[in-house]
Amino acid sequence: MKIIYPDYKNSIVNLISSILETYDVTNNHPPLKQLDTKTLRIKKNIIFFILDGFGMNLLNKFANSTKFLNKNLVSPITSVFPSTTSAAITSIISGKTPWEHGAIGWTLYFKEFAKNIDYLPNWDSITYKTQNAKKYNVIDYVGADNIFNKISGRNPDVQQFYLTHDELSQSTNVIRNSGTAKIIPYSDNNHLYKTINELIKTKKEGRKLIFVYSSSPDKIEHRHGVYSDEVKNFIVEADSALKNLSSQLAGTNTTILITADHGLIDINNYYYTNEDEKLYDSMIMPTFPEPRFLSFFVKKHKMEQFEEAFKKYEDKFLLFTRSEFLKHKFLGFGKMHPKIDDFIGDYLAIAISDSAMKSIYMQNGKWKKEFLAHHAGLTEDEMLVPLIKIDI
Repeated sequence: MKIIYPDYKNSIVNLISSILETYDVTNNHPPLKQLDTKTLRIKKNIIFFILDGFGMNLLNKFANSTKFLNKNLVSPITSVFPSTTSAAITSIISGKTPWEHGAIGWTLYFKEFAKNIDYLPNWDSITYKTQNAKKYNVIDYVGADNIFNKISGRNPDVQQFYLTHDELSQSTNVIRNSGTAKIIPYSDNNHLYKTINELIKTKKEGRKLIFVYSSSPDKIEHRHGVYSDEVKNFIVEADSALKNLSSQLAGTNTTILITADHGLIDINNYYYTNEDEKLYDSMIMPTFPEPRFLSFFVKKHKMEQFEEAFKKYEDKFLLFTRSEFLKHKFLGFGKMHPKIDDFIGDYLAIAISDSAMKSIYMQNGKWKKEFLAHHAGLTEDEMLVPLIKIDI
């Protein structure tokens, strides 16, 4: 499988720098060379779609059914590392690299609360129950300011809207990260596209920035597989809906930008640290933050044992010492977030194949059915996402 490293000059972070530059906001990372911000500046409306999990692999696989999206493809760009929603969405919302915002995966161990917490939904990692955000205020420890506050600071006249699913609209993360944008929940895709049409055509005059988040196709891929009929149906419907929306908005001086946080890859092998006696014996605590990006905290006197035990997985994962991992700058550039130091263990493993590895909590046991697809690794399927630009 082809390995793709994050390119922090041609990534989703740089796309955000382009959007910020459009509104006269300077970011610490260069804008995309292939996106002309001078043209975007004269646009009355910018609609920015994030289709979670919409990797280049889907656009290529279903090319015959996504002719409209392919026609408007500018180029592939890379995700950040790790190529996972917590890291990538936080980068999109903030314009920061994971090195700067610290949200380097789904599950993070917070020493402040002495527990593993699923960062974005603020779930207890064992019970999967949403926690009291005031008591477990993880967003105060990890994350960064949002682009909406930055844009309104320079352009108070720009109307900003944050469209997301009903069930996400009142989450702590969405409320915090939407900043000065107005949160508008939508119930289904028909409601979503109708709302966008109304915002452009019926809202008061002036410039508008409409941010749209869709949790699909990611959640469909997890459950049904990357190239399943269910995923194809979603992509085909999105292609048709976006084509119709573009026709409906003709003459409104609008640009639609579409990208994803990451792609996914089908998983054919799951490994469990608890079932590997020598590996598990060398570990101090369960692995996190992802099944395809693992931070290992290892007993100092058993590091050789760990390295020997991990050799059987070396064709599935790249293994780095802490110093090697940091030297590679996987997480990006800028000022290091202080929590990074807590999250990076003695060894880091990154998936380069169709495998995943998990630590099992004994009180939970294994899942009855694992996800059929996952992300956070360095494969081409996970790391490359499309930059699509539709001028209306």
